[in-house]
Amino acid sequence: MKNPKILILAEIAGILIIFGMHTLQVSATTVTIDVNLSVTPNVISFETVFPGEVHFRPLNIDLSGSFIESSIHDDVEYQIVQRPKPRIDDPEERAYCLLHPEDLSRCYPSLCPYLSKEADNQPGNDTSVPAFHDPTATSSIAFGRLAKSDDDLEDNWIIDLHTPCFRGECDQTNSVPVQYQLDSSLRGQTFGCDLVVEVVEVSYFQTTTRTIGFWGPHTAFTSSVFQNQLGGSMTVGAGSHTRTITNTSGNGQSRLFGAFFSSIPKKTNNQNRANIDKARMQLLQQLVAAKLNCAAFSCTPATQTVITNADGAYATGTAAQILAAASQLDAYNNSGDANAIPGSLGPIGSATPATSQAKANKVFWNSP
Repeated sequence: MKNPKILILAEIAGILIIFGMHTLQVSATTVTIDVNLSVTPNVISFETVFPGEVHFRPLNIDLSGSFIESSIHDDVEYQIVQRPKPRIDDPEERAYCLLHPEDLSRCYPSLCPYLSKEADNQPGNDTSVPAFHDPTATSSIAFGRLAKSDDDLEDNWIIDLHTPCFRGECDQTNSVPVQYQLDSSLRGQTFGCDLVVEVVEVSYFQTTTRTIGFWGPHTAFTSSVFQNQLGGSMTVGAGSHTRTITNTSGNGQSRLFGAFFSSIPKKTNNQNRANIDKARMQLLQQLVAAKLNCAAFSCTPATQTVITNADGAYATGTAAQILAAASQLDAYNNSGDANAIPGSLGPIGSATPATSQAKANKVFWNSP
């Protein structure tokens, strides 16, 4: 399932080049990165270069740790675009230079045509852009894709600086095309270019899930999945702190429906739960739903890892860690709620919350 969006993530490179005598100083810095991607290094530096030279520097774009750990996200499609660099680096000036790049009182002369973006071609799902191009053309945009399902977690780009030269002073090989040779009136000017990474699209694993609001009230369907796919038993927690869940028939006997319908803040005797147990009760509901989802519809190894970690948090985590695990599972349980339930699981039937409530063994969960 695709979730399209366009988002400026970072000004990866604010590249400046100063023409003075025959040496050029070039540097670039990295600023804020979106949560989906990680970009390194923090600084790209070409140091001292000469007209006509070609210099190569790495630029690595990786899936972020949080994206890799997410059980619902699969891939990120992104693009590397070039923007005119303002002399004063703020949003208003960046917007102005985008519209008025020729105003050299507020914008640097453009270095963008001289920067190439070379993909690593491992795998070949990225699009390179050579130097000497029109930075405003769509053909000057480099495209990349990272996907967990393809085991493609990082792209190792090479940024090449093809140093421009002044007309009449270029080498005889004409390595710099005539239309990209500079007028000598620009000698001593500082040139610049911003490289910006934008997310084009984020996609999710094609999974079916249902939330706690589905599993709790659908008494017959939930009982069927619990019996047929899980063998009538489920464990939450880990180590010395585990709870075995069953679905014994008869009113007040089902620990399964008790997990969904027991009060989070209070025990059955109306006493307030300790904060750690309030957190456990929230995680309990999401854990049971997640395990039902995996049993009914299957799930990825990444999701299974999240569930295993949640069992550990349920057993020994702090309240904050338990609630964080509950939030992760809540995102997973909601991720495929719009996808159809396979007919092979049998009829879903109507929701019967009163029946589930009557079956619920709430006393058992006084000690989660």
